[in-house]
This record gives sequence, structure tokens and C-alpha cells, in this order.
Amino acid sequence: MSYTVLARRYRSSTFDEVVGQEHVAQTLKKAIASDRVAHAYLFNGTRGVGKTSMARILAKALNCLSFDKPTPTPCGKCDSCVRIARGDDIDVIEIDAASNTGVDNVREVIENAQYRPVRARFKVYIVDEAHMLSKQAFNALLKTLEEPPSHVKFILATTEPEKILPTILSRCQRYDFRNIPTREIAAHLKEICSSEKIQAAEDALLLVAKAGAGSMRDSLSLLDRLLSVGEKKLTADMIEQLLGLPKSQLLFDLAEAIGTGDVKSTLTQADAMVRSGLSVDGLIATLTDHLRNLLIIRTCGADSELVEAPGLALSDLSAQAERFDPVALTQDIALLEELRRHIRQSQAGRALLDATLVRLAMADQFASIGELLARAGGMPATPRATAPPRQAAAPAEKKKTDEPVARHVADLVGSALRTAVAATNESAGFIPSPGTPAPPDEGKGEGLLAPSQGNVPSPQSSSGGAGVPGEGVATDEDNDDDLPRPGKVWDGPSLKDLLKQQSSAAPAAPAPATQPAASNVESVDPSNLPGVWQAMLGMLAQHGPGLGGLLSHGQLVAIEDGRAIIRYGEQHASLVKMFDKNGKKEQVRDAITKVLNQQVGVAFEIGPEPSPNAPAAAPEAAPRQRTNGPSSAAAPPAPVGPAAPAPAPSIRITPELVQTLRESEPLVRDLMDKLGAQIVKVE
Repeated sequence: MSYTVLARRYRSSTFDEVVGQEHVAQTLKKAIASDRVAHAYLFNGTRGVGKTSMARILAKALNCLSFDKPTPTPCGKCDSCVRIARGDDIDVIEIDAASNTGVDNVREVIENAQYRPVRARFKVYIVDEAHMLSKQAFNALLKTLEEPPSHVKFILATTEPEKILPTILSRCQRYDFRNIPTREIAAHLKEICSSEKIQAAEDALLLVAKAGAGSMRDSLSLLDRLLSVGEKKLTADMIEQLLGLPKSQLLFDLAEAIGTGDVKSTLTQADAMVRSGLSVDGLIATLTDHLRNLLIIRTCGADSELVEAPGLALSDLSAQAERFDPVALTQDIALLEELRRHIRQSQAGRALLDATLVRLAMADQFASIGELLARAGGMPATPRATAPPRQAAAPAEKKKTDEPVARHVADLVGSALRTAVAATNESAGFIPSPGTPAPPDEGKGEGLLAPSQGNVPSPQSSSGGAGVPGEGVATDEDNDDDLPRPGKVWDGPSLKDLLKQQSSAAPAAPAPATQPAASNVESVDPSNLPGVWQAMLGMLAQHGPGLGGLLSHGQLVAIEDGRAIIRYGEQHASLVKMFDKNGKKEQVRDAITKVLNQQVGVAFEIGPEPSPNAPAAAPEAAPRQRTNGPSSAAAPPAPVGPAAPAPAPSIRITPELVQTLRESEPLVRDLMDKLGAQIVKVE
């Protein structure tokens, strides 16, 4: 007599015997009891979860000869039930769609469906792997599937419902079969072992159930394979050896090495597991599962039913879980899953595995977001919370914890970085910080950088000093959406007196025939090119320092034929192309039109290296807005501030100068040590 495998011998024969699919079984039982059986069903689920078994049970319930009508509890003993269970009933036709994919096969089904069943109530068609049917075959089946004869029922089973045409799905009642929980599979395996007179430890059956990955048929096939060895007692160690699974203790030791930060032991443990025959992918999967158990213990407790760790004591697992923070565990699991995806497409799988394991073991040496924010903003870092060690006597054990990340990380990062950059510039003497008052000995008037005009470029910034946009420093030009609308006028103090010091005696240019709209900025003599240039830069500073910084690399060389010509050197040819493409040329044109109070165009050209448009004497004040009202006439003129100093020459960077700055400026030293900053220019 031939041997029948466990998956066939212990196949479910009634709705109540189906394991893990109670939601489908109860629904079908109630539909049969209420006489509301549909003409077409679609059973969807992964392999080995009971789709075909449920279809046969439904066929037996419809055609059981022990009852006068369909019943939710078929007898399983009548000729119809026995033949359906064997799969050779003449009125229950099982079709393998993988080998019957064409229109001709479907046409044969349609023709035979017109004939009534031989002895049963219904002719039932069970189409397994229905997604393998061709599109033409599906279309041929549409009409019959929607309106079949009253004596015909269709049951389609598939593992890939997305491949089935929507027109077919809409004509069927769909039931989704879930993966069977591991503990339910283990309980069913225990009943089978009891029937087979086989002794099996619970940990051993749990290992088999986990290896089945939610499939009852796969689990029964593995159990059949283990029983074929001839052993009368199944243990966890024997199953690990026969199935090629890593020993639970080895996994525990590997996680222990990761938790204590012992890189050498981590790599040694992993190498031993790989040398024993475990694949790299298998090692990643089992380690991920072990870390999941630790995560569940930390979040749900050791008594949670979600913990599946056969072969290990819960007390040891609980003690090991205390070494890890839940946040760190979630990050570790994500890293391992990402590694498993990448490793399948790489030829350096072992190197990627070792690198990831080192990354997990040295996680406490990677700076957290909170620490980076503290470094950038000059705030004290929040101390890391530590978990109690597994053994009190263990020295210098690793605590994989991390402080909570702030809710608005983006806002904090931006604020901290802006604070650090401003402090660096102020300490190095590159750009005065906004709001710095004028020294007492320079007069009582407003300084060149009053709080309301913090965006005015300083002489250092216009001459290409540190922090000049366009020389490797991110500028406002990188994001046009952050800039104000073009044409916003200058609302700071007046530059009239400052421009008088630079203007040379020259006849006023005749007004053009077409005058632009009246501007609220006092016009500048077009022959005074340095004055026009400075006034235009001051106006563009209202849009932020980015556009003015880019213009500072060029030179206003002429205003002729209704055009302002700005020249750049060969090394800045890319800026000329950028101005023509990003729409900033219009902003420059509007600004110089308002400064000259006449309509002009702007042209950029490339020529010899221009010298900066720095006037011999600094302008007296920023452009002043005109006001329309009786009180404006009586308002006193704005006080004139001191003349701005000429741009300071650049200082050559030497190791001695760098060392002096490090010793005298703690912020410079911290930026160089912690953030890797370098001193590239001192003025």
C-alpha cells in the first residue's frame, strides 16, 4: 500500500476543521444555512492556507446526499462526499488553469456547463491557479460566469488576484485567506503527532511552524520530512540540524555581542554561523526575527503571545532585551531588511553583512539628531538614557538608547545652523551680525548696519569674502520660492548723503522720451556708475543677500543706449548663463530702473576680469523712501553716519594664524573640531 503524505491524509473535511480561516468558514456556513449561495466565488491567499480544501468542503456541502438540500455540515460518508474528497467526482470538476490556459479549454467548460449534473444537485467547477488563464480565456468566460445555468457553481482559487481581470473580479464573491498564525499551526501539528504516536517538544513544533511561514501545507511537508528520518521524538536541536536552521543559542550570542558593542565577537559569531552552512540571507532573516522578539518584549512584555522564541528561556530574552532601546531596535530591524534587499543584487554580500553588523554593534558611536542640534546651536546635549545592564558586574556594557527627537526637526536644524553660521561670521570678522550698533566714537548717527537693514551687503561680502554666494556657499538663489516678489522697494534709511561723497561733477543725462512710473526711491545720476551700483545692490538686498552676492562678482561698466551693461570675468561665465535662465535678470532691471528713475534694460557680458565696483568713498546713507503727506516736509533729515572704511585686504592663511584663531576663538575651534570646518579666508 502506498504512503499518503500528512498534507493529504489530514486535510480538513468540514468547515469546523479548517485551521486559521474561521472568518471564511463561518460566512459560507451562514450563506448555506440561509440559502444565499452565490453562483461564483474567488478564494485568494498564499500557498497552503486552505483555498482548495475550502472549495471541496463547499462542494460537499452543496451536494451531500445525506440531506435533501445544501447543508453547512456535510456527512463526509456518502458517495458524493467521499468522491469529492478524493477528487474524482463526476459533477465536481477541478481544472488546473496553469495547463488549461486557452480559449479552447474555456469553450469546453462553457459547453459542458449547459448539461445538468449526473446525480448531484450542482455541477461545481473548481478552477485552481485561475490567474494563469489568458486574457482571451477570461473574456470568453465572462458571460457564463455572470449568468451561469442555475445548476452550475464556479469557485476560482488564486495566489495572485491582481492578475485577474477586473471584469472577472466584479462577478465573483471574493474571500481573502490569511496566513495562518504560527501558534495555530503548532497546535495542529501537535494533534497530528499525537495521532501518529510521535513525541514532540513544543519548541520543536514551534520551529516547524515558523519554518512553514504561515502555510499549513508547508509545515505538514516539513513535519513529514522530519518523521521520515525514523525518530520517535522530535527536539528543537534535532530540527535545527535537519532543517539547516541556526541554533537558537548562536543567535542569542550574536545579539548579545551586538548589545554589548563587541565588534570582534559580533563578526566572529556571524562567521561561525555562515561557515556552518547558513546562507547570508538566512542569517539576516533569523537575526531580524530575534530582534523582533526583543522589540516585542521591550514594548509588550515577556508574557506576550507575540513572542516566538523556541529553544530560549524567556528570562534570558528579557534580560537581553533590556540592553536595547525600542527605538534602536526598530532602526536595527530596518537596517537588516534594507540589507536583505540590497544583498540580492550585489556581488559583495558578505562585505555588506559585516559592515551592517559593525554598524549595529557601534550604534552608540553614531551621533543622534539631538546631539547634532546641540552642537550646531551651542546648547548642552541631552544625556542619553541608558538601560540597566544584564549583569551588574559586566564592565562598560553598551546601552543602545537614544533621546527622543524633537517634533519639528526641520525648524530646529534650520535655526541652529543659521545661528552657527552667523556666530562664525561674526567671530571671524567676515560679515557684521545684523543689529550690531555703531561704536561710540563714530558719531551719533545710525551705523551702516542698523537692525532694520541687516541684509545690506558689507564691503567684505561684495568683494568676494567668506560667505559670498556663488563660491560654494548655499544662497537664497537655490530656492526661488523663498525670495520676495520682484520690485519690492527699499524701506531703510537714505543713501543720498553717502552717494554725494562719491558722485563726480557731470552733466545730468537727458530724460528719455518715455518716463517710467513714478518711483518712491530718489534717483541717482546715471553718470555716477559706482553710486548707481551701490544703490542697486542696496535695493536688491531687500530680496536677501543671495542676488547681491552674485552681482558682486561683476562690474557696472556703462549705461548707454538705454541699457545698463554689467561685465563678468571668464571664470564667472556660468553666472551670466544663470541670470538669463532663472528670471533674476528682470529683478536687476527693475532695481536699476528705480534707482535711475528711468526705463533701462540690462545686458550681461563676459570680458576682462573687472575690478570690484567699490567707490573711493563710502556712500552716506541708504536710499530713502519718499512720503506723501504734510508731516513728511517737516521731518528732519536722517542723520549721516560715518564714512565706511575701504575693504580690508585679505590675509594669507598660515598654520600659525589658524592656530592663533583656534586658541583665541572657542567657537572657531569647536566648528573645526566637531563639524570639520576650515578657515579659507580672513579679511
